[in-house]
Formats: sequence, structure tokens, C-alpha cells
Amino acid sequence: MTGKPSLLVLAAALSISGAVVASGCAPGGYYNTSQSALDSLLTSQAEMMRRVSALEKKLDATREGLATTRANSDAKLMEISSRLDVLGGQMEESGIRFTRLAQKVDTVKLKLSSDSTRSRGGADTTGTPDPEAMYQAAYSDVAAGRYDLARQSFRTYLKYFSDTEVADNAQYWIGECYYATGDFAGAIPEFQKVVKEYPKADKVPSALLKIGLSYSRLKNTEEANKYYRTLVQKYPKSSEAAAARERLAPKQ
Repeated sequence: MTGKPSLLVLAAALSISGAVVASGCAPGGYYNTSQSALDSLLTSQAEMMRRVSALEKKLDATREGLATTRANSDAKLMEISSRLDVLGGQMEESGIRFTRLAQKVDTVKLKLSSDSTRSRGGADTTGTPDPEAMYQAAYSDVAAGRYDLARQSFRTYLKYFSDTEVADNAQYWIGECYYATGDFAGAIPEFQKVVKEYPKADKVPSALLKIGLSYSRLKNTEEANKYYRTLVQKYPKSSEAAAARERLAPKQ
């Protein structure tokens, strides 16, 4: 960019020199005017160079700023990604712990039920499957994500042991197997069986909530809210009721 102003100055100088030569002996006033014009050109060139230099500095500063901003953004994105990975791991670990805890609770209930049956002289010696072993096998399939196999195993369990302390749990887990695979329409009647066949069982609040969630996933808000309200009315202090309150549609 500095080359063009120099050419302009040179051209002006040559023009002025030519004028002087052509006139032979130029008047002093004319010479002074020409010198002033040349000085102005030189001044303009210097000002232009200063502006170009200033613009180049601003451009460099802008580039550095963008580079810094990008570096900071990349660092923040990496930090957020790392936090999400950690959070995901914690949630997965919590889910595993919850599943194991639920399994332990069911095991205790099953042992109590088996002991009660044996104490009443109801032990079966005809080759009927052991209830505890059968339930544990089905539950292990749920924990491992083998939902189809788990569903079949729980159905077999209920065929032989429909009145144990964990019979409602077995029926509930059949519904969960459908829900986990995205078959919400298939899950609803299985959860409804928990409510209908085991009305006093501790799995009823969970079953009501899952019925509502299943209808929500099927975009049937009216039916979903119906079960949410039933849950809140019958079990107002339960954690499931708290979840239902959050999911109730506005203005209803």
C-alpha cells in the first residue's frame, strides 16, 4: 500500500519540475506553491502509512483475541464434556446400586415368604422349582438387560408362586421389562395387574407412576394425568406422588 503514494509524489514532483523547466525561470511564488503541494503529498503519504500501520495492529490484536477466545471456548467445552462424562458415570453407578439394593430387598422378602411357607408345613417335595432361586434368576436377567428372558422367567415364577411376599414385585418387573424395551402399550396392562391383583402391595405406587409415564410416552396426556392424580390422592406422601405432581399437565 505504500507504493502508490510514492508514485503520486514522484509524478507530482516530475510535473512541477517540468513546469519549471518549461517556463525557464519560474516566479518565486509559483515555486513556493509547488513546494507546498509536494509537502502536502508527503504529509498525506505519512498519514496514510500511519493509518495502515494502526489498522494492521488492530487486525493482529483481533486475530489474537479470536484465537484466545477460541482456545478458552475449546477449554470450556472440554471441561463441560468431562463433567458430563463424570455425571453420566455417577448416574450409571447409582442405577446399578439401586438395582442391587432392590434385589437385596426382594431377596429378604422371598426368604421370609419361603420360611413362612415351610413353617406352615407347605414345603413342596414334588419337584416344584425353588421360589428363591427362580426369582433370583429372573432378577439377574433384568439387571443384565435380558428383558425378554426376564419377562418369561417372572411369568413362570408367578405361575407357581402367585401369593408370595414378592409376587407383586415379580408382576411389576414384567411391566418394567416391557417399558425398558420401549413397548409402553404392552407395559400398561402389566402394571395395571399390580394395582388390581395386589392392591395393598408396596409396588402399587410405582406401578401407578409407570402407568402414567407409559401413557405420557404414548402422547395420551389425559390418561397419564388420570393416573398421576390417582397416585397423588392415594399415596400423597410417597416419592412417586412427588414425581407425579411434577408431571401433571399445567391448568389441570
